[in-house]
Amino acid sequence: MKATQSCLCAALALAAATANAQFNLQITEIWPGNEPGSNLHEDWFEVTNKGDVAWTTADGELYFDDVSMDVVDAVPLTGVTSIAPGESVIFYNDPASSAEFESVWANVILPQIGLYDGSGLGQGGDGVTLFLSMGAPAGIGDIIDFEQYPDANATGGQSYNVDLAAFSTVGDAAGSLESALANDASQYAVASVGPAVPEPTAVLLSALAACGVLATRRR
Repeated sequence: MKATQSCLCAALALAAATANAQFNLQITEIWPGNEPGSNLHEDWFEVTNKGDVAWTTADGELYFDDVSMDVVDAVPLTGVTSIAPGESVIFYNDPASSAEFESVWANVILPQIGLYDGSGLGQGGDGVTLFLSMGAPAGIGDIIDFEQYPDANATGGQSYNVDLAAFSTVGDAAGSLESALANDASQYAVASVGPAVPEPTAVLLSALAACGVLATRRR
């Protein structure tokens, strides 16, 4: 009986999730640079779609600014035209190419990489503002997420993982690892570049699949 009730709850939840499906873009990781030594590459941040449906540019264009949240300084995020449910993508601060980033992280399977040309992220603490709008953002109403990180001078090369509320360390809960290359002070970057997270509907479908197994075993 308990298994049947659980399956019914999962089915009802799936129906509700489908009826209210939407994308949900969240900043999930921020890399502000190395300390000591020179930066291995430019700054970057990760955006994850924690919703039930894909975001595409038809839903609005993405823009970035730092902690100032200034629409005048907001710059477009280019090179990524869709983000699937559960998908994480990287936006890299170089309007021309992601080649340097790719060489530093040649030891991992990289996600989609978009580009921008905006404010640098400060080692002493800063933030990432994500705007969604048709054309240039007009005000704070176009902000869909904002995340800050604390002083990173003691954690050089480590990304800030928003979900963990901590700087990344090798083998942490996000599966962070070192980059393929080190900087001129022999310091590697540490991050969980592009991990996928299960979107809500997928989790419910998995629960229903488990119910099917349970139903088979009960016959």
